[in-house]
Amino acid sequence: MGTWIERHRAGDCAAVWAEMEALGSAIRKPANRKLAAPVVEETMERCRGNVMWLFEALPQIGYRFSGGLPPSMPDYPLELRIAGALKYVEANGGKKYRKEPFSHPAFAWLEEEEIELPEHHRNGRPGRANYRAPGPRMKAKLDAMEPLPMAVRAWFETVGWVDLAGTHPMLNRGGNTEALRAVLTRTNRRP
Repeated sequence: MGTWIERHRAGDCAAVWAEMEALGSAIRKPANRKLAAPVVEETMERCRGNVMWLFEALPQIGYRFSGGLPPSMPDYPLELRIAGALKYVEANGGKKYRKEPFSHPAFAWLEEEEIELPEHHRNGRPGRANYRAPGPRMKAKLDAMEPLPMAVRAWFETVGWVDLAGTHPMLNRGGNTEALRAVLTRTNRRP
């Protein structure tokens, strides 16, 4: 018969997950948790790969990720900080950061200060409103929400905060078609 992870890897995924779900809260017992953890981890790693692929591939077919609500006025101090950091990266970043200047350490403050990069700098790519990698802040939020189902916690610890909402000139013109959202907080954005 095999362990859950052996059966999962052999393609019996649906049955393995059904058995784990059927245990209900008993899945938290140490013996069950130990057997379930590798299945959950492997599944979430696959999910992470798929989500990252979507963030890479969708803009290539014309999809534009929705950002947060656009500000009514430009944030001039933020724009000055961004312009200064872009000049620094251009002068000191080398070839490595020419294509993706916002991945340079000079822009670490965007994540540290939880600043949404304005849409005109993202060129259709996802921003904080679409993706937040797992980190200490997310772990603290998860800890505050315990007890959580193993899969939910593993999603946020492995994949992160994801909102695939956006528009496409032919497939989702108005952005009204619902997209995958796995977030820890509610927003005032449309679904």
